[in-house]
Amino acid sequence: MPDPAPRPEPEVDQEAAEAAEAAEAARLFARVPLGHSTVRYAGRTWSLTRSEQVGGRSQKVWAEERGGTAVVSANLYSPGDGVDRFRPCEMPAAVVLDFLAGWEPT
Repeated sequence: MPDPAPRPEPEVDQEAAEAAEAAEAARLFARVPLGHSTVRYAGRTWSLTRSEQVGGRSQKVWAEERGGTAVVSANLYSPGDGVDRFRPCEMPAAVVLDFLAGWEPT
């Protein structure tokens, strides 16, 4: 009996997925105060910094686990065309988004 025809993979609108991810990142970046903060994440203490450049059109988040080796880093660009661009730094986007969603003030 021949194998059934493979089902086509569902189409993923990559542009829409990236826009949704960037919108979520923008929402989460906004909850991080500008400058340095000490926060808790996953039961550990972290140093968290958010900075803005170019009148807020470029933002950076940098977090370091205190007493450990873990880091979280990403940039968010808002070039003025209405489409934010989220760029994690050498780590999966999910790592950054989980951190930004889960940190708590100390």
